[in-house]
Amino acid sequence: MPVRTDVYLPPARRGFRWIARNPGEPRGVGDPQPPRADPSTPRYDAIPAWGLTDVVDTSPAEESRADRMADRVGSLLTIAAVLYGLAVFAELGRYAILVYNQTRLVPQLLLRLSDAAVYFTQLGGLLTAVLAAVAAVCWLLRARRDLYAREKRTDPRSRGEILVGCAVPVLNLVMPPVYLLELVRRDPRGSRLVKIWWGFWAFSGFLLVVNAYWRSRPGLQAMADGVLLSAFIALIAAATAALLLVVIRRIEHKDWRGEPDTATRWVPVPRSVLENAVPEKAAAQ
Repeated sequence: MPVRTDVYLPPARRGFRWIARNPGEPRGVGDPQPPRADPSTPRYDAIPAWGLTDVVDTSPAEESRADRMADRVGSLLTIAAVLYGLAVFAELGRYAILVYNQTRLVPQLLLRLSDAAVYFTQLGGLLTAVLAAVAAVCWLLRARRDLYAREKRTDPRSRGEILVGCAVPVLNLVMPPVYLLELVRRDPRGSRLVKIWWGFWAFSGFLLVVNAYWRSRPGLQAMADGVLLSAFIALIAAATAALLLVVIRRIEHKDWRGEPDTATRWVPVPRSVLENAVPEKAAAQ
């Protein structure tokens, strides 16, 4: 760079001067000519190592604890239905022992086996039913979330409202079927299944109140009748669990084993087609 001097000096005594040149002219004596641009098309001698490739993480997102619990709803409902079904036979066996004991003595080993069968099936069915209820609520939340996401709408019911409706006594006899009916509003058969399950669900709640009252009555006959009532309650509980599993599979478009349900369409075939098909089959044989 030229050395700056006082700008108030005359131009002849300043340390630099301005010279105008054309853009292509050299800047000084002996300066090399600027390189000319290559008129050929630019190209790479090798494949470049950089690019605009977007690396997408395709690994599945980790499921939450609620989603993992929802995946177990089918197995838990099945176990609960089986245990309550066995409880029916255990209670009937106990009633038969009570009838037999009116005239004869019952071996102590048989009584212990009967008590163990009743406690195992009833208590195991109750614990499994509680876990199945928790899994069913988790499944309900996920099903509603997926449905409204596909429809690109917002669920009108909040998560807290659904949890309260499923957990508060008496209220949980009314609201869970309403939540399920909102999922199957466009499926007449699914709505019918939900209403049938609703009847069993409400009736089972009524039977629990009746059972609590019946057990407070004194006397051996009341105790024997309570055994039959317990067997009937276990039967309704098994049917309720099985029906809820059918409803869930219907909403998921799966069969009772959890496999994807293939749609079957029945088409009426004219009688003439069937009559023509029989001679052709006989001729082929």
